[in-house]
This record gives sequence, structure tokens and C-alpha cells, in this order.
Amino acid sequence: MTNPPLKFTIDENSASQRLDRFLKDRISGYTRSHLQQLIIRGSVRVNSKSVKTGYKLRPDDCVSVDFPEPAPTNLAAEDIPLHIVFEDSALIVIDKPAGLVVHPGAGNRTGTL
Repeated sequence: MTNPPLKFTIDENSASQRLDRFLKDRISGYTRSHLQQLIIRGSVRVNSKSVKTGYKLRPDDCVSVDFPEPAPTNLAAEDIPLHIVFEDSALIVIDKPAGLVVHPGAGNRTGTL
């Protein structure tokens, strides 16, 4: 199920701001570059039209942001030998070896903690 789009109506105080900066100031949890990618992909519209990231907002513009569903990941647990220092029902302490990447990222999709 997708969430309804966020909607903003531009007032005089926000007029002449760049669209990407306006969104960065109002939507938490997203980097400006991520918001720029949403704009480029057409997930952000101004007055029902696609615009560029640097679009200068005008009074009474209607901005809508539609967040696409996240792409599914193909991550799976791996059997990696780890030295467990302590473990109980709420906590685990691991002696992480140098060089072991903590979480998957660009260039490190497997072999991570």
C-alpha cells in the first residue's frame, strides 16, 4: 500500500527558494541529493508538472511529493564465524575483526556483519 503524497502550498516566505532546498527544509530523513533524485524521476511535481531540481518556487505553487515503494532487497543472512564475547536475551557483544564491514553498502553486498 502506498502512502498518499505530501502536499505543500507555497507562501510568500518560501517563494523564490529552490525546490530541492525547500523540500530538504520540510522533509526529515532524506538527503538533498535523494530529494533531487525524486524530482528528476518525476516523483515531485509542481502544479501537476515535472520540474527541475533548481525550480524557483512561486507564491501559490502546489508541490506534491510521491514517495515510491522501496525496492526489495536480496540480502540474506550468511554464516560468518564471529567471536562472541557476551550474549543474553537482550544483548550481544562481538569482537569484530578489523576489515569486517558492518552493514551492506555500495561495493559490499555480502560478507558483512
